[in-house]
Amino acid sequence: MLIASTKQVHGSGERLIDYLNDGRADGMIILDGGLDADVVESLEMAPKTKLILFACEWVEGANFPTVRSENSKGTRVAVDHLHSLGHRKIAHVTGPEGNVVADTRRDAFIAEIAALKLELKAEWIITGDFSLAAGCAAAKAWIALDDRPTAVFCASDQLALGFIAELSRHGFKVPYDASVMGFDDIGIAEQFIPPLTTIRQDRLLLGEIAASMLMERIEAPDGGSLEHVAIVPVSLIIRESTAPPVVQRG
Repeated sequence: MLIASTKQVHGSGERLIDYLNDGRADGMIILDGGLDADVVESLEMAPKTKLILFACEWVEGANFPTVRSENSKGTRVAVDHLHSLGHRKIAHVTGPEGNVVADTRRDAFIAEIAALKLELKAEWIITGDFSLAAGCAAAKAWIALDDRPTAVFCASDQLALGFIAELSRHGFKVPYDASVMGFDDIGIAEQFIPPLTTIRQDRLLLGEIAASMLMERIEAPDGGSLEHVAIVPVSLIIRESTAPPVVQRG
């Protein structure tokens, strides 16, 4: 098994292809959907392109096999959970702009808010980057709002944990002042205070399916009848960071 950072190959697909061409790897699983267009083009034209697949992230418009979670469905489930608790003003903290997973979750959030006929102010979409620090910054943006949403859906657990921590520093309590949700169900989510309500994606299953799909392609390189896209189910994990809305403090 070889593990390499795609940051070293942005702008040049040849270095990625070399792993296959020189025999160091029999196949390739890529977890970066943000590869430069010329890198993607080089991978699509490579002699062993059928031995390349994407997991977790993907490249829109490219013809690579992919394994991904139900990002859109999970987002809709998150919004519906908050709505079922009585929240009618819901904010979203996004992942990094241009990231395919972040964009998918943001678009699904906006679509579900519209389907529920809820108000969505532009300032209730707060840009983040999946990190704790971005969650902290998003919390400061929420605090500065004149009209604060009573619930916040974050595009990742790390964003949500940073958001909750920063609210706590400023004297706000979750879920009393705002319900907060994440996406991923990372290990610390259950132990955090309060334990985080989130959308669980099965990362182990994602990896197992990706490895299985790649092995099938290595053993049958023509790939004529092989599965091209695998979608891994997600599930709602309800913990203590979400509750019905109450009157907010000033």
